[in-house]
Amino acid sequence: MLSKKIRKLNTKFRSCDSCGGTSLDLVWNNKTIIPRRDHIWEISSHISICRNCGFCFCSPAPEKNELSKYYEDGKVGFKEISLPYSINDRLRVLEKYKVEDGLFLEIGGDSPIEFHEKCKKFFKKMYSIEVSRELKNNSIDIKKLYGLVDVVAHYDVLEHVLDIKSFLYDCFNCLNDDGVMVCEVPNLKLYPKNLLLQEAEHINHFTISSLSKIAAQVGFGLIDFDNKASRPYGFVAIFKKNIKNQVVKLDNKNEYNDAKDSIIGGINQVNRNNDLIRLLSKKIDRLVQDNQKVILWGVTDLMRSLLRFVEVIDNIIVLDSDPRRERDLILNEIIVKQPKYCKEEFLSASLLVICAPRYAKDILQWIKINVGKKFTGHSLDIIGVNSKGKTLR
Repeated sequence: MLSKKIRKLNTKFRSCDSCGGTSLDLVWNNKTIIPRRDHIWEISSHISICRNCGFCFCSPAPEKNELSKYYEDGKVGFKEISLPYSINDRLRVLEKYKVEDGLFLEIGGDSPIEFHEKCKKFFKKMYSIEVSRELKNNSIDIKKLYGLVDVVAHYDVLEHVLDIKSFLYDCFNCLNDDGVMVCEVPNLKLYPKNLLLQEAEHINHFTISSLSKIAAQVGFGLIDFDNKASRPYGFVAIFKKNIKNQVVKLDNKNEYNDAKDSIIGGINQVNRNNDLIRLLSKKIDRLVQDNQKVILWGVTDLMRSLLRFVEVIDNIIVLDSDPRRERDLILNEIIVKQPKYCKEEFLSASLLVICAPRYAKDILQWIKINVGKKFTGHSLDIIGVNSKGKTLR
């Protein structure tokens, strides 16, 4: 059970994984509190850009052993809400590289049962590799698969990896001579349109050119890429083993300037969102002073940003669908409730604030079906969306 004691991730200087450079520009600092399975962690994010090659990454970065402990302390995704990615978008890519009697390996899939079930039409065997303690016993050692894999895939994993080349070498070695690697990561160039800059767990920030340059050093050649990924604001890159000359040619002459412009745009987006959160906190205060009820749904870093300005008293109810979140706000002395036990509260609430924008449609649908009430207009606020209602997270 989580206690109020915070465990800090120690950091140390990290040189550039792309060129080995040590001359870096620090462009963004942030600090985040993240509850995991057994501990509450404090993560400091120091985003830097290599002056030599323009690769953007965290330095100082968490120490390797500390980072391993952090990820082992992870919670497996809650299965009673919709998946945070599009299976169809993943299948659309995999269909091009299917090997019907072959072997597919996914790294970091978080028990992807539904996804792998649908992959059976493309591959004979599927394996997964995990780091969370909840899944580790069901995971296979990648070294046992060296030379046997037809397609290896990792979706939104590489941005979390401290030693990029070591990870990619494992992918390279597990593939057979004609093997293909599918890599999906957030797109740094889209940071001005989202809030991914606040993701403290992300210690690498890729463009297609910076990723392909690192992969080429391991022995991978870029054969295709797509700006439509299975999650918003990402790109998917396809690499083939032992390709001397990349099929796709990329120009990365302006990599440093592109990275810096993207980070500056991301900072501006974060600041705009924080301004909206401050305005929302004033709206909540007015409602509470009028003795009206407010519901906050979704224990995320967006909610934590809101709670810096809002004092949770009797008229404010904090909810999350995942029962494991009950004590995630223990530092705020808040017990998180489950929606299914608060149906009466919805009927008398004047405002619903959704702090998990990716699941806003699911949340509103659940309320409509289970409570019979619609929150719209002034009775609904969704944190982390732009003026057009597009999700920023």
